[in-house]
Amino acid sequence: MSFSLSSLLSVVFLCGIFIVIVWLYLRDVHRMVQVGIHTILIIIGLLAFRLIFPIEFVFSTSLASEHIMPFMYELLHMSVIGFLTIIDALLIIWIIGIAFAAFKIIRMHILFRQIVRHLPILDDAHVNEILQSITHSYKKPTPFQVVTSNFVNTPMLYGFRHPKIIIPAVELTDQEWYFILKHEVTHYYNRDLYVKTFIQLLLIIYWWNPFVYLLNTQMDKILEMKTDLEATKHLNEYEKTQYLDCLLRVAKSISIDNDYNAYSIAFGYSKTSVLSQRFHLILGLNKPTFIKSVTNVLMSIFLVILLYFSFVIVFEPYAIAPEHAAGTVELTTDSSYLIVNPNGGYDVYINHEFFATTQEIHDSFADLTVYNTKEEALKNETKN
Repeated sequence: MSFSLSSLLSVVFLCGIFIVIVWLYLRDVHRMVQVGIHTILIIIGLLAFRLIFPIEFVFSTSLASEHIMPFMYELLHMSVIGFLTIIDALLIIWIIGIAFAAFKIIRMHILFRQIVRHLPILDDAHVNEILQSITHSYKKPTPFQVVTSNFVNTPMLYGFRHPKIIIPAVELTDQEWYFILKHEVTHYYNRDLYVKTFIQLLLIIYWWNPFVYLLNTQMDKILEMKTDLEATKHLNEYEKTQYLDCLLRVAKSISIDNDYNAYSIAFGYSKTSVLSQRFHLILGLNKPTFIKSVTNVLMSIFLVILLYFSFVIVFEPYAIAPEHAAGTVELTTDSSYLIVNPNGGYDVYINHEFFATTQEIHDSFADLTVYNTKEEALKNETKN
């Protein structure tokens, strides 16, 4: 395994295409149902892993790029100041950006943790009874703390070892308490906070990459949908509509700071398009058709192939192997020209020395001057 500029550029390019396709792909709820939320999460997880490790594996295959990669290499290795090249300057900026992004997230986390630490614990026996009934069904019940705050306006989960469910200071019915607590507890046992943290690490490393931010929004959406399905799988149709009413009520009041949401899991999701997808997913309103099914299968195969390519393909700038380069020459208008051969074809001269005879003027000879005689060539080339 090795790291190189080629492997980094190849991974960023292929994963960028993949993220855009996933974004387009996940706009249809039926596709999610047919492929499966867990399968989509695995695919996105592999994509995120590839971005974290943009290395060339032992099983990777190099593909020669004759134009784009050589141009990129030449551009990036141009000198800026003294021995400092463009790639050196970009690397310095990248490292500084990583440090700044990490500092910003850690600082925000510390501030939010201090706020949460001083929030009052909800002392309500009835709510605690609802919470215990939810956690009792899990093999390893975890002691959750329910806290209230005017600082947030949507319920959210916070904390790895000592999880807290933060509830805004609003009046909730028993059923709404159950739905909200069930949703957040499901997030915790699915280890969604760890997934969020992993994506945050990706955002720190690729702070300059807009595709990674797009991936982050897609991951948030998928985590919410997966949790919705698990939280409502034992509910009847009427209870599901009540769950959606609760979701809609919470979504109407959302104005949560995205910085805080970076390391917490919120119940609501304010985007109308995402809410619509969650509604359709829970109620199962999307009916498959034959054309949609075939299209989804083909799209899924394409996504898997593209993900496979991101692991095995590395684009390298085209170069002649050293053993072959020793027997080759470069034909330029400054040192080479053609002379018409009386017996047919053209004689190729390099630095006024005969090199070879060709029957046709190929692409490599297209820019060379053609002379009728050697005397004419010497006369004109000497002037040049």
